[in-house]
Amino acid sequence: MPRYQPIPLIGVALATALAGSLDARASEGRWALCSAPLLEPMPPATEPVAGDGERIDITADRAQASGQPPIYEFTGSVRARQADQRLSSERLRYDSGDGRIEGDSGVRLRQPGVLINAERARYWLTPQRGTFEGVSDYRIVAGHMQGQAERVIREGPTLSRYQGVTLSTCMPGREFWTLQAQRAEIDRDTRQGRAHHAVLSLGRLPVFYTPYLQFPVGSERLTGLLAPTIGQSDDNGTTVSVPWYWNIAPQYDATLRPTLYSRRGLLMDTEFRYLEEWIDGEFNVSVLPDDDVFGDNRWAIDQDHQLAIGSSIRGRIKQARVSDAFYSDDFSNELDVRSASFLESEASFAWTGRDSSLSVDTQYWQQIDTRISATSQPYAREPRLQFRYNPITGLGPLDIDFDAEATRFTHPVSRRTQGRRVDIAPRVSLPWRRLGYFIEPAVTWRHTDYDLTGDLPGRDATPSRSMPIYSVDAGVFLERPSTLFAGVYQTLEPRLFYRRAPTRDQSDLPDFDTSASTLTFSSMFRENAFAGLDRIEDGERLTTGITTRFVNTTSGQEYLSASIGQIFYFEDREVAADGDPADNRSEIVSQLRLDLPRGFSADLDYRWDPDSTGTDNLRTLLRWRGRDTQAINLGLRRRRDEGETTLDQAELSFALPLTRGVSVFAGLLEDLETNNTRERFIGIQQSGCCHAWRLVSEEQLQRDPDRADARLERTVMLELELKGLGGIGDRIQSFLDAEIDGYNPRR
Repeated sequence: MPRYQPIPLIGVALATALAGSLDARASEGRWALCSAPLLEPMPPATEPVAGDGERIDITADRAQASGQPPIYEFTGSVRARQADQRLSSERLRYDSGDGRIEGDSGVRLRQPGVLINAERARYWLTPQRGTFEGVSDYRIVAGHMQGQAERVIREGPTLSRYQGVTLSTCMPGREFWTLQAQRAEIDRDTRQGRAHHAVLSLGRLPVFYTPYLQFPVGSERLTGLLAPTIGQSDDNGTTVSVPWYWNIAPQYDATLRPTLYSRRGLLMDTEFRYLEEWIDGEFNVSVLPDDDVFGDNRWAIDQDHQLAIGSSIRGRIKQARVSDAFYSDDFSNELDVRSASFLESEASFAWTGRDSSLSVDTQYWQQIDTRISATSQPYAREPRLQFRYNPITGLGPLDIDFDAEATRFTHPVSRRTQGRRVDIAPRVSLPWRRLGYFIEPAVTWRHTDYDLTGDLPGRDATPSRSMPIYSVDAGVFLERPSTLFAGVYQTLEPRLFYRRAPTRDQSDLPDFDTSASTLTFSSMFRENAFAGLDRIEDGERLTTGITTRFVNTTSGQEYLSASIGQIFYFEDREVAADGDPADNRSEIVSQLRLDLPRGFSADLDYRWDPDSTGTDNLRTLLRWRGRDTQAINLGLRRRRDEGETTLDQAELSFALPLTRGVSVFAGLLEDLETNNTRERFIGIQQSGCCHAWRLVSEEQLQRDPDRADARLERTVMLELELKGLGGIGDRIQSFLDAEIDGYNPRR
């Protein structure tokens, strides 16, 4: 494929911004930055007006009549009124035979949402149709449209045709952009407009011509071009993206996004979305034929479909695949998986009944990080069958659960252990719950059976494991009015969880999907400390924890929740999730959740080892949410092991207004241990009455296929929106949604 030459950014921005025709995601109050209403409210009628639309009231300084049926000539401050229509001029002629009104010395038509000022007019009030010539000013509140025209032909209360017309959504006399068309139609009923042989001008500079243009009247979804995105990156060069939206039907739409990369070629990205009563989803596919840099065809597929039939049947298909391992680095905007090592695809189908549920699912992976060994790829499930029986009514006071699972695990590396696993887990509990306390003893029997293939030197091909798990969960709930804050009550919730499992030899069992769960306050009260079924923690332990909450007595809002807990082990463990069977107690785990008025909130999770002052783990996040898109986020993650820092990262992101209509946003992810920046971005947005532009510069750590280390790649993106023509650009808005927690301009 021949290499495309870079295109001047400003030329492309001006040329492509015009063609948009959709604001499918416009937010309410999008004209709030305009200095005044496009039309002032109509004054109330001075006297009752007949509601049947037949009566016409006319006042004037002078009047005379002639002929039969009479034709009236009115002069001097003429005012004609029928229902909510107002027609005014210095001279009007009214034919009572056919109801026609004519004026040739300046005519104004005013009705709710519409204004027309013309030199001459011929108009019928009852059918609301007629012709206006020499229109010096027309205004349509729906869509905030105004302009001039050689002729306006009204064919009814909602449909009008325009000849020699100019159109803008800016305030009169302050036009940032105007559209001049040979002819146009505006239908306020369907909320659509069409222009023929149109020229777009920014200020007084013509920048684009199109023989046909469709645009929305208001914020309705409409087929057409979206706002363009102009970009510049170190690897891809200049990029120009001009999305086209296709409003297929109320429940179907599609977006075609051709993106020209000056160094690579033309990538076509297609997104199709659908929404039916029983199924919904979206399908994305991107294709770049013969990448000039990579030297081969590139493609990506990302789809997600969800099925729901009644309250019992659920299904899902989710797939993410790329043509090569470096696709996500080169085109991260198209498939945002830059930090992932593997792409996951899965399909599932589930049925849920009154007392039981049955599901089947399959899962596979694609490796996209070539720096790691293929043996590190997770096992695929092909497939997994799960069954659960949990009757609403048990055996007297007893609650009964039964879980069963059968899974076949495969791996692309043939020497890796593969095979089938069957696990069953019946459970019986005796819950005793009262208003101020609860206690629930339980016993679970876990049996797991394997049938293995692959490289098994000296290992049993059909190992199995059976073991009981005994547990008792108990807690107390106390509350009182807070002594610190009025209108708030405080709770105190101590909790104990005892668990015991005998020792079983699990050394011959494979490790298909098991990993140690991250120790959190909630995970300390689980029966198994492992995620997965291949390992079950043995031994005897007691978890102690306590929680306090501050809750609004009226609204129930939880202002603060603080918890702290620790696990105590009564004997050595041979299968320990923390990797150290000699420990007789876990780290101390604490968490804090704060949600205060005026938008302030905080999350804090902190773990520390009482036996080692150099071992701890901290995660904290402070947030502030203002009005509209105002947000500030500050986070810190730190992990130390025996005095050695293994993770030390800080992150900051914010979106804040500078002045009315101008806002800035920025973000930073910094590795404090190595003093390296992993990601940073900064941008600005300026919004006016009828336009907006956004500029963002991003640098992100990226894998380099030619180097062992990583580097920062810079990408610059620019979007220009003409309100009423170009829809809100989805690239930068989507980027900010993902990077700034709480930033949501569409809410």
